[in-house]
Amino acid sequence: MGKSKIEAEVEAMDISDINTTVGAETEPVTEKGAYEELCANVNIISKPLADRKLGKKVYKLIKKASKAKGHLFQGLNDVQRAIKKGTTGIIVMAGDVSPIDVYSHMPAYCEEKEIPYVFTPSRAHLGLAAGVSRSVVVMLIKSNESYEDLFTELHSTINALVV
Repeated sequence: MGKSKIEAEVEAMDISDINTTVGAETEPVTEKGAYEELCANVNIISKPLADRKLGKKVYKLIKKASKAKGHLFQGLNDVQRAIKKGTTGIIVMAGDVSPIDVYSHMPAYCEEKEIPYVFTPSRAHLGLAAGVSRSVVVMLIKSNESYEDLFTELHSTINALVV
């Protein structure tokens, strides 16, 4: 029997560029123009917003923390549960979340628990930094020996940011 019309079209398709289009972004964008464009799309409660240099360091810390098992909490429920259990670290939130009612209570909650927090412009980039394909709204990064220097540097920098 002959091939169906669909099977013939599938065989004729050029699949050489599939790998470049599917999942093209594997790391967060920190180039100046693209980062400023993302910063223009943040919501009104996204303060303090990480500048490009700080954002790059935050993404680097997230990437290192994702490799250490149990030191990166992703998602609003997971982060809130960890904070209630007494976990401390650095909170990283996405600035492009809509509606903002989803996480508008988090900055006050972090200040109450004395946990430093910072906003980055894109939730998709938070997910990419953690090595997942889904976008992430909130992350909690715990300290670990493998990235202690970067963690303490960012902890003090984020604490010094004016809200």
